[in-house]
Amino acid sequence: MRKLLLILSLLPVMALANPHMHDEPSCKDMPFFKHHRPEDGEERLPRFLHRMDLTEKQQTEIKALVKSHLIDADAKMENAGSIGKEIHQLSFSNDYSNVKVQALLDKAAAIHKEMALQKSRLNNAIFKLLTAEQQQKLQSKMNHSED
Repeated sequence: MRKLLLILSLLPVMALANPHMHDEPSCKDMPFFKHHRPEDGEERLPRFLHRMDLTEKQQTEIKALVKSHLIDADAKMENAGSIGKEIHQLSFSNDYSNVKVQALLDKAAAIHKEMALQKSRLNNAIFKLLTAEQQQKLQSKMNHSED
């Protein structure tokens, strides 16, 4: 719970950490989780799959999985964002109560838990699309990155 409160309190600081420059296009109306998506609309492979010698078929299937995951994740992030706005509005109202804020935080925590579960399902589905040799190479790569 404390971690969630810390994360929610740091969101405004993170938004101000990289201010808009005059020669950059504005992202003001774009949700923060869409800022770093590929501009051409094509989904890219997850970073952990770089240098894995994937076949075209594997790449196509993985990109489709990632695309469907991002559609679901975007909807959940928008919902979590609206909960954050509700918490903010409640904090500066006469209607404030710890019980109401706790209920909203519980909703946000449930959304983030579901998103983490979906991400792990996506990673497992990607892993199952790899050949045994690729799976071994990926596991070795992951083990070396943990050191």
